[in-house]
Amino acid sequence: MVVLKVEPWNGTTADSPTTSDGPEGDKSHEMFGFQDLASDYYQVLRQKERPAWCRFVWGIVIIILLIFTGYMVYQLLADYLQYNSFVESSISWQKNLTLPAITICSTNPLNYTLLKDQLKTGNDTKLLEEFNHLMEDFVKSSTKPNGYMNISFEEFEDFNAFEHEFGSLVLRFGPHLYNMLFGEYDYVFRGIGYFVDYLDWSKYSQMTELGVCFELNDDGRLKQTVGGVKGGLVIDLDANVDHYLFTTTTKGFVVFIRDQDETIMLNRGEYVVSPGVENFIKLTATTHTRLGHPHGTCKNVPSQFGKYDHHYESVRECVQRQRMEAMVDMCHCIPWYLADRLFTLNKTDILDGYSEKIQAHQHARARARMKRQLENETENAEIENSETENTETENTETDNSESGDTDIEPGEESPTAEAPKTTEPPTTPWSWVTNQPLHKTNYVHLTCGFVEMYICDKKLEEAEMEGEIEFEPCPEPCEYHEWNVEIASTLFPPSEEYFDKFLRDQLYLPKTPTYDFIRENMARVHIYYDELKVNEKVQTKAYEPQNFVAEFGGTVDLFIGFSFFTIFQLIEISVAMCLTRLWQRRRKAKKTEESNSNSVIDNPSVI
Repeated sequence: MVVLKVEPWNGTTADSPTTSDGPEGDKSHEMFGFQDLASDYYQVLRQKERPAWCRFVWGIVIIILLIFTGYMVYQLLADYLQYNSFVESSISWQKNLTLPAITICSTNPLNYTLLKDQLKTGNDTKLLEEFNHLMEDFVKSSTKPNGYMNISFEEFEDFNAFEHEFGSLVLRFGPHLYNMLFGEYDYVFRGIGYFVDYLDWSKYSQMTELGVCFELNDDGRLKQTVGGVKGGLVIDLDANVDHYLFTTTTKGFVVFIRDQDETIMLNRGEYVVSPGVENFIKLTATTHTRLGHPHGTCKNVPSQFGKYDHHYESVRECVQRQRMEAMVDMCHCIPWYLADRLFTLNKTDILDGYSEKIQAHQHARARARMKRQLENETENAEIENSETENTETENTETDNSESGDTDIEPGEESPTAEAPKTTEPPTTPWSWVTNQPLHKTNYVHLTCGFVEMYICDKKLEEAEMEGEIEFEPCPEPCEYHEWNVEIASTLFPPSEEYFDKFLRDQLYLPKTPTYDFIRENMARVHIYYDELKVNEKVQTKAYEPQNFVAEFGGTVDLFIGFSFFTIFQLIEISVAMCLTRLWQRRRKAKKTEESNSNSVIDNPSVI
């Protein structure tokens, strides 16, 4: 302990003699002399030899300084507890830059030509008529001014049961990826697309709400080394307009720009590419690093439906997850594209979680359906009986009144007689459908059919507009990539002369294409970086803990001379006070004991 000898100020000079009152008055014999430990406040306030007016003025100054310091400390603490942050932006130039992953889907989910041919071949024209009727009703209901549908799930239970038995129409009649591309591989993927030397359709195909989609560059192999259009990727797409479903209103393709490990399943956040147009999609890459609670709002939520277990879901994936879960709860079936993805990724535990409540609802619907069928059969039987009685009565009256009719020879059929109806079940040519992985399992009975998904999605939009369903806000992941997109387009091919010189003999098609065919079906897409740079945005804490400590120490030291050294001094003084009090009590107790013993000795009569 450092002892500072501070002589009490009594108005005399240092050379003035001082008197001592003897051992009892000499404070140097005490265990602790607080003037030896005192700080400046003790010298200012506790030394009684100072003039009273001086101690009063200093007291006012110290109180003001303490109040002002308390206010400043409160402001510092309030600023720190706001957990403010700022974003630092920088640009990083690269020698080569990886293109984002690309998902391309046709706006037409079904090959309607193939659907009609297969249904007619299987003698299922009734189902085809029902399908057409349902799709027409859907279009009429969805285009009404109020936007509400008048179609219920009970109206297409027969067709829905058919899809549950044989699988979704999209899995059977969706356009094949190969038919979405013009030419062979070395022509389709020009530019840096030469790195794609072989296409495994099982890896590049992916089920989404739009049907079978084409996914490219999930492995990040496509890297651009030269900026500009010539250094990017070029894809020629075939719309196959002749095979469009009659309810498809938009011709062309939907292009999604995404991160390599991001999953696309719903038709959201896309760019539409039309046939007869050359599209230039210019990209600017940005990387984001965000802060979590309490300084930021980012949150790493593991993706349930992603291909990679270490992936955290993006905002788009979060929206997709909530909407698909709402579909399961509202429509009591699993969207077919979700079921296919989960089964392909071997995430059947999620499918099992959906199955229990879906099966309970399906059993209730089946019982209601059987009840309606029984009622319809009873009603039809009554109608047939009444019609039979009326027919017999009319025939008797006709035979008696009309004697000039031509007689029918035995064994000869009446020309107006109806052909007998066959009771054999129609044979379907889709036995190969059961070879699909999903359709080998019982999960096929839990999936939504194509028409059912159309209506379910519309019902969900209506419930969302009415406020019956509210989705939680989706947080951003703490690290993610983003691409700003600028799209420019021009007519393609620009002229018949261009088509004759550069396209007609270079496209590998079964038949030599015509200019009108290319203008109606072909779309050329350029995807590229204009400059090989990455914008980096990093969210940083505006107030680190060490900054708060430094500002706090500077404030209190400036106004009241407070520091960590002062803290140790206060601790020392507190310990000294406690020890002094204890020493004083023991000394007082000892004096009391000595006084009592002396009184006993002075009075022998007490003994």
